[in-house]
Amino acid sequence: MTKKGMAILTGLSLLLLAGITAFLFLHKQVSFTGSRVKNPDAYLLDIEKMNGTDLHTLALREGDILQIQFETEKGSLYMEIKAPDGTTIYRGNGKETTDFTVNIRESGVYTVTVEARRAKGTIRIQLKEETT
Repeated sequence: MTKKGMAILTGLSLLLLAGITAFLFLHKQVSFTGSRVKNPDAYLLDIEKMNGTDLHTLALREGDILQIQFETEKGSLYMEIKAPDGTTIYRGNGKETTDFTVNIRESGVYTVTVEARRAKGTIRIQLKEETT
């Protein structure tokens, strides 16, 4: 191969490497557009566009009931709720089951993790109002 051919091949290789690096950087970039409310007893996300991971903790008591509405409209959303002892009490993608309740069996701090990839959707987690 000639020197000119090697120079062209090297230039194309560097250009390809730069393109791959830019793609990976943009693909992993964390972004959120929409509204987000984080309270000790509620976590509300109205997502217009989200990439990345978001965490929230909820201070709950034994006997509480969480009302959950979780719907993925576009892209992928994954949510997991963990009890204070680290066990998973819910895991899902907001496509099959979208409106449900979860009974709290142990008082403490619960962790909600949301992972999104080019996602649009709604996540509403809040204490169910007691009716008397």
